[in-house]
Amino acid sequence: MFGKAAETGVARSQSLIQEGVTVRGDMKADGDVRLDGALEGTLFSKSRVTIGATGKIRADIEAAEILVMGEIHGKITGHKRIELRKGARLVGDISTQSLVIEEGVFFQGLCQMTEATAGATAGPPGATQTRDVKPAPAGGSRDQIRSIYSQSGSSHSN
Repeated sequence: MFGKAAETGVARSQSLIQEGVTVRGDMKADGDVRLDGALEGTLFSKSRVTIGATGKIRADIEAAEILVMGEIHGKITGHKRIELRKGARLVGDISTQSLVIEEGVFFQGLCQMTEATAGATAGPPGATQTRDVKPAPAGGSRDQIRSIYSQSGSSHSN
């Protein structure tokens, strides 16, 4: 989950914007970022971004992992994982490989699920791969399902 650094014994640097502090502009960090204050602009981190319960964000965020407990207005891209905890408010679009939304979250926007890539880390915008998922027909056989995928140009094997 989000505690891998503690489990491995490797310390990660962390930037902290405390409650009562407002930052306007673009932020870029190699390590973890925790926002309990306000941010207006953009935020990019190669690691993890945590929006605390008092965080009020009007920004696009891109990071490997994003944990939200506060409020965000903007697009968020979590290359590995996004987690929205109870009480979080997100008005904006999501792009991620793995998404967890707890009960009690307000989310208004679109969600784009991406596929895992070997050695996936946060990179420049647009560096994700996407896939179209088509529902299988109710009661459809395995051959019918394969036929749907072959007609769309997708490869699927079992």
